[in-house]
Amino acid sequence: MIKIIQSLDLGHDYKCWQNWGVSIYNKKWQHVHLHQGDMDGACAVYSIMMYLISLKVLTRKQVIDLNTKFDGRVSKGRLYKEFFTENGLCRDGFYFTEIESKLQHSFAKTVTSHAEQYDATAKGQQKMLSAIRQSLDCDEPIMIAEVFKQGGAHAILAIGYEERNNEITKLFCLDPGSAIPCNAYWNMVIIINQNPNSKYSHISIDSDNRSSDVYVDETLIIKRK
Repeated sequence: MIKIIQSLDLGHDYKCWQNWGVSIYNKKWQHVHLHQGDMDGACAVYSIMMYLISLKVLTRKQVIDLNTKFDGRVSKGRLYKEFFTENGLCRDGFYFTEIESKLQHSFAKTVTSHAEQYDATAKGQQKMLSAIRQSLDCDEPIMIAEVFKQGGAHAILAIGYEERNNEITKLFCLDPGSAIPCNAYWNMVIIINQNPNSKYSHISIDSDNRSSDVYVDETLIIKRK
């Protein structure tokens, strides 16, 4: 069984295939995926903005239009100040607990957020999968951080999963580090527990067919009030 959050679609502009792509309907179809070139900066900020577009609290135009301005006294203005003005997007990234704190400081009237950390043990990864399933079963995306065997980490947005025999076998994600085809809901797959005897027990495959051994060490849940 494959589960994808229900609010996502590929758009409905059948006359113009260039307008297709994984989208959310918010007064009009809005492409959710953001790729390097749409914004400058760290993968965590890309993933946050995809998350907020999918929750319909921001539009795609508000995110990618460099002329977007908000009153700094309102919640969207404080959000932009936190992630765009004070810190900018050109940095190594954020821990999810830091993102949670920034959202609570700037955007608390609009969303709630909760960050969770996990170790690489089988028990820790099972706890992570339970949190992801619970969020996706409620048709809510969830942000995750994968840690690479070769070093480094990467933030992505999980939007679905595959299940076999009541176990999650794959996670389907929007990866800001790669482009996405116009006829696809996701551009990254994490194959679960392919290396059960390794700390890096999962395999992450992006749309350029690059694979990495990983485990997931953080999740971030954002909910619209």
